[in-house]
Amino acid sequence: MKKHLLFTLLLLISLGLLVGQTWIRYYPFGDLCPGPSDNASSEVCNVIPAIGGGYLLQGYVEFVYGDIPAYANNVFWKLDENGDIVWRRTGGGNFAFNSIVSNGIDRYYCLRYDDMFVFDGEMNMIAHYVFHTVNGFQAYLYDMQYVDDGLVFAGRIGNQAVVLKTDFQFNVIWQSDGFPIYGFGFNSIEPYDNGWISIARGKFSHFTAVGDTIWTYTAVDYNTSLFDCKVSSDNNIYILGYYKLWRVNSNEQSLELVADSIPVGYPLDEIVSLEVLPNGNIVYTGRSTTNQILHCYSPDGVHQWSRSYNTFGAIYFGTGSKNLLVMPDGSILFCMHHGTIVLVKTDSNGNVVANDDPIAPVPVASIICYPQPASNNVMISVKSDQVGNLGYSIFNIRGQMVYSGKIDSFDKEQSFELPNEALDRMTSGVYLISLDQGKSKVATTKLVVVK
Repeated sequence: MKKHLLFTLLLLISLGLLVGQTWIRYYPFGDLCPGPSDNASSEVCNVIPAIGGGYLLQGYVEFVYGDIPAYANNVFWKLDENGDIVWRRTGGGNFAFNSIVSNGIDRYYCLRYDDMFVFDGEMNMIAHYVFHTVNGFQAYLYDMQYVDDGLVFAGRIGNQAVVLKTDFQFNVIWQSDGFPIYGFGFNSIEPYDNGWISIARGKFSHFTAVGDTIWTYTAVDYNTSLFDCKVSSDNNIYILGYYKLWRVNSNEQSLELVADSIPVGYPLDEIVSLEVLPNGNIVYTGRSTTNQILHCYSPDGVHQWSRSYNTFGAIYFGTGSKNLLVMPDGSILFCMHHGTIVLVKTDSNGNVVANDDPIAPVPVASIICYPQPASNNVMISVKSDQVGNLGYSIFNIRGQMVYSGKIDSFDKEQSFELPNEALDRMTSGVYLISLDQGKSKVATTKLVVVK
């Protein structure tokens, strides 16, 4: 009996540690181009719960050789709960998806304006539908939600903002009234009170389950621009706006200001997203002038915390509509990019491991390698405000460590030659080299090896 209780206790502790894990991970893509290239660009778009557990991260990469396009495709990483790569797939053509949903069993649906790709649970493509080919008219769709018998979208038709529902082959089932709108049209769709809510730049609308308009709020000035909306567990609707956080008063059919002068969207055209935590607090992404990127407010508008992280040079948020994710245990995931594709998982207070200082500046650090590409005699130059306890690690494109070493000097700037032992372990390909401060990775760079 005691052994059984001890085993149960150890199991519960292990599960608790697993649920509480937080991390920052970066994901390689440099080996995807099948031919020569001298330039690459990338973005990360969406992260959603993966079929079978873990997470599905989606991004987009392009390679060019001079002025010639060499390769372009969407990239999917299936990740376990620790953020480690289970598999990586590509597919969907030469444009980035702006939304992804799944049925949780065996299908992923990927949207790009008027194209929809259907994949199985391993990201093998099953079908591709074009909206105007199926329906005979053009639509531009930006966000979607999965329901048992189809998909519900937010977007526009011509210069009219609309929401609409299709079956799984893109055939329109119903379409809402259109609202004249400047810009992209409705860009967020959420289920609410047996119907739907959606927002555009200066408009909030509430619809029935079949798209009939219940009521609409139209902003009177630019300062009431609306970016994203979410519904809390107690059925309150929150809207992230232009330096403002709003709550919808459905009875009065109006917006109530929750918080003013909040840090969000620096620069202002950056994509920002809103979620509600299980405890009722509101969390959102948005770069502040002091470089904090994740923020939290209580339902009554009291600022709870703002956090900054070392994101390995990634400075832009995910470009898709599913770029901020809150899990049932309150953990928060969001993705970023800028030459590096990064996924951050925090606890419900925005902490990663012991990061409980929201205003501590991130130390300056860098690492570079030359020549590029290299076959032998690789030089590494590092800079770090924090000296001592420095090292470096080399990872292949699958995220596997192939070599690590210590840096003995205590200089803030130093250069050294990569040992032959490390080069002997590296075949031709693309590698990521991280500068390590203790157990933290404070900077990364790419090294191309040609042998």
